[in-house]
Amino acid sequence: MPEYGEPLTKREREILQLVTTGVTNREIAYRLSISVNTVKVHLRNIFTKLGAESRTEATIIGVREGWVVVEGAGKALEGEPAAAPPLLPEVAPEPPLPWPKRIALIAALLLAVAVVVMTWPRSTPQASNGPDLPPNQAREQAPPLAETTESLWHERAQMPTRRAYLALAAVGGRIFAIAGQTPEGITAVVEMYDPEDDLWTRGSDKPTPVAYVSAAAIGTDVYVPGGCDAEGVPTQVVEVYDTLTDSWREAHPLPEPRCAYALTAWKGELYLFGGWDGERYVTTVYVYDPRTDTWTERGPMDTGRGFAAAAPLGSRLYVVGGYDGERELTTCTVYDPATETWEECAPLTVGRGGLGLVTIGGQLYAIGGGGRTSYLGFNERYNSADDTWSIVETPLVGEWRSPGVVVLETTIYAIGGWSSDYLSLNQAYEALPFRIFIPVSQQQ
Repeated sequence: MPEYGEPLTKREREILQLVTTGVTNREIAYRLSISVNTVKVHLRNIFTKLGAESRTEATIIGVREGWVVVEGAGKALEGEPAAAPPLLPEVAPEPPLPWPKRIALIAALLLAVAVVVMTWPRSTPQASNGPDLPPNQAREQAPPLAETTESLWHERAQMPTRRAYLALAAVGGRIFAIAGQTPEGITAVVEMYDPEDDLWTRGSDKPTPVAYVSAAAIGTDVYVPGGCDAEGVPTQVVEVYDTLTDSWREAHPLPEPRCAYALTAWKGELYLFGGWDGERYVTTVYVYDPRTDTWTERGPMDTGRGFAAAAPLGSRLYVVGGYDGERELTTCTVYDPATETWEECAPLTVGRGGLGLVTIGGQLYAIGGGGRTSYLGFNERYNSADDTWSIVETPLVGEWRSPGVVVLETTIYAIGGWSSDYLSLNQAYEALPFRIFIPVSQQQ
């Protein structure tokens, strides 16, 4: 059996070289005249020897150690100006570093390597007076799924209505997909997913069709504030879905129209951060109390941004990523509801606009985002104990804007989104795959 630190064989280096080009296991097998199963065995051996957990990580180690050559490195992409070569730390040839030391190198190298390793084309950023609507033209080729030998992502039943910029919430063991934008335009459709049966059913439509919208649950109610209408104009309407009766009602409207905001629930209240007001990305923070049906304004963010994501961790609320009209942001800020103060946290490894952010196992997971001004090659996980982000695999590479992301028990669900086209995918990530169940002994 191979062990960590053993040198790669000639065949394993050949396979690793092909992995850097982004080809699939089937294509590697065809080029080397071997079976797909043999390729998988070699990849497992490569991962073991390098201490890698994914093809991307193995590629980074191979490039760093000089075992593989990335074709096209140092050349400008067609139609783009030549970029200055990235400054890479010098590393003497030696056995791969342990994971804690290697993670810092991975974060610094990944952007430079991903441009040449991943060959999937990106959409060109476009100027917009609205909240940066995506193009409605689908590419001829479907978006590529990231391929690993043993992935913690698993494909589940696809959402019946493919869409992006939707609201997603989890209540009572079910997931509710609400509104959003489809190839035909904005929608009011509500679809409910039951993970136990892996089955989708239809719910009552939202009274007001909107996109660029989010949802948060308080008790058995799902709150959906604002959103943009078919003309890209933000709205003030706040509609509440009762998951027990499959019915809608209105709550007090937002103080001002908003869409493309970040939203989370905390201690029975809603916190809405930033977003698009129809003219610019704003810094405002609104808090909704369902007991009094009122909105109040709190201390603003430092900079205006939309397409950010928010989630609670401990006693504070994290607002991560976003888009300021020109670029996707790595920004990470922390809001303390008790003191109404803001602090900075470690930035994301790459800019992410239209990401999802969830809390599980005492850590934050940033899922998706990217495709406007940055390239999506991985997701990220935040550890507040040492204020660091680490790399987590992604089922989709290149771009994955505005999927709905929620947590049920120990599983993260990422549903829909935009990646060259509107998506219906439903991906489940086992964030805590190794759980120990201790039976309770019964005394006689």
